[in-house]
Amino acid sequence: MKIKNEPRDHYSVSQLTTYLRCPLSYYYQYDLGISWKTTPSAVAFGKTMHDAIAQVNRSLMDIPMSQDDAEDVFTQLWSHTVATDDSIGWKRTDEAGKLLTKGVGLIRLYVEEYKDARPVAVELPWRLPILDPASGLFIESRDAVGIIDALFQSAEGGHNLVEVKTSSRSLSCGDAENNLQLTLYSYAHNMLYGEKESDISLVVLVKTQEPKLQLLHTKRCAADYTRLISLMEKVIMCIDKGIYYPNPEPRICCTCSYKEECKDWPK
Repeated sequence: MKIKNEPRDHYSVSQLTTYLRCPLSYYYQYDLGISWKTTPSAVAFGKTMHDAIAQVNRSLMDIPMSQDDAEDVFTQLWSHTVATDDSIGWKRTDEAGKLLTKGVGLIRLYVEEYKDARPVAVELPWRLPILDPASGLFIESRDAVGIIDALFQSAEGGHNLVEVKTSSRSLSCGDAENNLQLTLYSYAHNMLYGEKESDISLVVLVKTQEPKLQLLHTKRCAADYTRLISLMEKVIMCIDKGIYYPNPEPRICCTCSYKEECKDWPK
């Protein structure tokens, strides 16, 4: 994807995972720029929670929020989302209210977990060449871009890299170990700071009936970066050659925003 006055295309982990999930949906979203007709309620909730967590993290750099203040922040953001975004596809008429209750519980859990932590960076944007120092592989046509949720000071003096996700279920250690976003963000930290992070934490805010916070720790090494950049090279090669096809996996298709467009493929 390229924007005006950009010297090279930029490439995000969302683009990578979208192509891996379904190449045809990548084509509709990123090549044709077709907007979603409806925004899944889970996406709207996740974005609102992300914005609220960012405010909590910024407060930790100065005067930490209380749980009550954080609850107010989320409630106001969610109320605004529900009132102004007509594209949200609600599954049930009472879903917005139930998600409000879950969101309040989740943000209170996050404040309790990180009340004594001190961030050194919040919502850290980065843009870097796609270069693997180990293999020498360099993808000249694109830069990698992203935004790290937070870097916290570790007890050892380095950084703990923290990424927050909302989920309808608990995740496994394997989910954290195989998460491409965490690999790319660890790579970015290594390039930006010239050293590895002390720890990578995946904070999973689980939207079960009784909301819970799951904290998964993982690590990355040079071999992980090599594998990721090699994968990015292959996917970018396919995109440049216009290789697009649907992934007819029922779990993917039932939540896809491009069902109607997909009916016309191929033509």
